Amino acid sequence: MRKALTAVTATIGLALAPGIWAGTAAAAKPAHDKSFSTIAVGAMISSSGNRFEKVYRIIRSPDGGGGAIQDGTLGGTVFPVAGHDTMELFFRDGLQMTADTFTLGPPGIDGVGAVTGTGKCTTGTGMHQGEKCSYKITGTYDLDTSVTMLRLTGTFTRAASAT
Repeated sequence: MRKALTAVTATIGLALAPGIWAGTAAAAKPAHDKSFSTIAVGAMISSSGNRFEKVYRIIRSPDGGGGAIQDGTLGGTVFPVAGHDTMELFFRDGLQMTADTFTLGPPGIDGVGAVTGTGKCTTGTGMHQGEKCSYKITGTYDLDTSVTMLRLTGTFTRAASAT
């Protein structure tokens, strides 16, 4: 009886093994670039000298909605002015950290000016752990309301274990 049970167990194990190996191979997908776009609408919550902090409501494909905190520094006080920042983007599937360089164009009579720049992912958690990305930034800022509207478009590559 014991020999029969061992033989049945071994047979079941051999029958399941190809499925287990196939599942393992399917889970280890190679990483590849995917396009994304993000819409961010935010407002300044503090500033001191050339330093500022803003909060944003963001919508990003493919991650959905979230929020972001931006800590930045302007390189001067005369437009156009260059700056740099770090952002923490909070999504349901994890945290993404980015670093950006940007330029604020001169504002018009209505106080609205253009924002252009580039950015890249620096680190993350959850689905964003090991993620690499680069993107372009376009948008506007409003001196009267302190509202900034940004569009980020680019590509990302997630680690094979996170896709």
